[in-house]
Amino acid sequence: MLSADLQRQIIQQLSKQTGLGDWVIEAPVIEARECFVYKASSATYHHAIAIKIYRDQKRRKHNVMPQYTALERFAPLLNADDSQYRVPVVYGHFPEQRAFLMEWAEGTSLERRLWRYCYHQNRQQHDMRRTFNWLKAFHQHADYETKSANMNRYLNRLKQFIQQHESDALSADNAVFQTGLACIERLADQFRGMDIAHARLHGDFTPSNMMIGKEAVTAIDIAGAQLLPVAEDICLQLSYIAIGYPNMLTRGDMKKSPAEWPLLALILEAYDYPADHKQRCFVLYVFLYQLLRRWAVIESRNKGRRTPLVDRWRLRNSEMIVVGVCRTLEKTCHQNGNRS
Repeated sequence: MLSADLQRQIIQQLSKQTGLGDWVIEAPVIEARECFVYKASSATYHHAIAIKIYRDQKRRKHNVMPQYTALERFAPLLNADDSQYRVPVVYGHFPEQRAFLMEWAEGTSLERRLWRYCYHQNRQQHDMRRTFNWLKAFHQHADYETKSANMNRYLNRLKQFIQQHESDALSADNAVFQTGLACIERLADQFRGMDIAHARLHGDFTPSNMMIGKEAVTAIDIAGAQLLPVAEDICLQLSYIAIGYPNMLTRGDMKKSPAEWPLLALILEAYDYPADHKQRCFVLYVFLYQLLRRWAVIESRNKGRRTPLVDRWRLRNSEMIVVGVCRTLEKTCHQNGNRS
């Protein structure tokens, strides 16, 4: 929580940064699982300031600086006067108190907008297109390069993730999940030595972290640290959307070629991802990896069977999509192998 001493330090910092002394801090306006977010405002300053304070002292004390450093690095690169793709400007940090200050990100999250316009497909598609346009612009400033990927990473990370979320029963008892893991292991060799686009990843590129405004799209919770395939950012968002919202990826879609899946086609076009057959096959592979990770998280919340109905629907949706992606991936990679 925000102590009186930290509040005094924050107001001093904002006064120093802006030259204004009328800053007022409101009660927490956001109480997330990992942090509290307070809002500071001034009657004479052109935007509000977000004060982000992590809850967990042991886990989060050293995570303030990477996020702060990422915003400090990317704000000058992305935030031109007329930029459509932005990150918040930072105003100071307090590592010992697990806190930092940044520009308040205006707009509505993609998460909320996808639900708001669930009966307006054109609006949903417009917002998703803008989101992946943002990601392309970000990666271009994030040490973008092509090189071979570490293909051992995906199975190893899934095993670690399953243990972390205590989802061993899922991997042991669910035949579809087992099929997904086997697919990840079996097809890894298809991509060894292949040149694949890498960049410093956003790292938490999810619908709740993309703020859609009239003039610009702003991303929050950026890590910008790990140099990994850009497909990991793309497919993290893709997995959230496909699993979490109705009719984004259907059984009917997955009976067709992946090039004809409306959601996948829209996202890869918006990002301008290479159209080469092998490159698109790699995207499907990483999509399966992110689907399995997301499924494990939802299952861990569902252990007591007390989770909301929507989570139980998402579990069924996860299983349906994994079946379709595995089937398509096996077929696509078989074709890919014949073409190589």
